[in-house]
Amino acid sequence: MSINAMYIFNGINQLNSFTQFIENDGWKIEKQLLKERVAQYNQKDYFIMMKSKFNNQKLSFWELKNEEVITWIDTMLLMRRLMVELFKKGVDADKILIIMEYPLIYGNHMRSDYLLVYDRLIIVLEFGMFNQDEKRSEERYTKKLQESINYRQIIGNLVCGHVSVVNYAMIYLPEFDRINKKVIESNIEHNSKELFLLSNFINHNVKLQESFSAINQLNIIDSSK
Repeated sequence: MSINAMYIFNGINQLNSFTQFIENDGWKIEKQLLKERVAQYNQKDYFIMMKSKFNNQKLSFWELKNEEVITWIDTMLLMRRLMVELFKKGVDADKILIIMEYPLIYGNHMRSDYLLVYDRLIIVLEFGMFNQDEKRSEERYTKKLQESINYRQIIGNLVCGHVSVVNYAMIYLPEFDRINKKVIESNIEHNSKELFLLSNFINHNVKLQESFSAINQLNIIDSSK
């Protein structure tokens, strides 16, 4: 595949296989500052591997910040959960191509967090973390939403009109306080609800795509008799 991106996963099984280190290492979305988390995890094999891969592929005009690697792993954890939600809804998650850190063509060196591709559907997915100690959650969401809209428009201007390009932004919360060794249950519940809503959005758009298939169109004709 000639698509230029950091990682491309052909469905849920490839994603889960690659991100098994998340389970093995007991990774948690921590409330500590990103720079503190970098200091804690920057010697981990997977941290070094992902940073090296990004730099070797020269995916960005700008220097990679170590904090970005932490957010990659956080969102990979969320993507694992999202795929489970889609599976529960009956979506064939092995038919979803998951493209991570996609540098937009003609996008002024911008990168999309994830593109989810299903048949003639492209979902531009942006994640943003909001620490509960911050005071500007609405501004954070608005920023990520606008980014996803911008990326959708850039891609939409370049693909065939028969391809549907939609966007979604999800803000997630930290789930664990490493210093006090405390699970933040309310934030876990929040993230679960947000992933449920995201899975509904994806499921809706996937079903729209499937309704245009030849066999489903014939079924619709037959049901109108």
